[in-house]
Amino acid sequence: MKDASKLVLLIIMAMSIVSLIISLPTLIVAILMGIKYFALRALIAVIMGTVIFSITWVILDNQMDKELQKIDKELAEHKLKMEQQYTWRESSDK
Repeated sequence: MKDASKLVLLIIMAMSIVSLIISLPTLIVAILMGIKYFALRALIAVIMGTVIFSITWVILDNQMDKELQKIDKELAEHKLKMEQQYTWRESSDK
């Protein structure tokens, strides 16, 4: 995954966290003061922030898993190559 798309996902996650930080206290205060319309809007903002955060988290996690699998595969190939070289050297020394 390109670094730019990772950065975009991280920015989206940060923006949704800021949205949650702002809207959650607003929701609590609106509920306590009995302002139903404002509380409903704050609740929608909290739900949207949570959903957006969850979606970006899953996308980023899946992409990182794919990259880790690719690195693991390359590492296993390199290890196999090094073992073959080592066994070849041992057999040629005898």
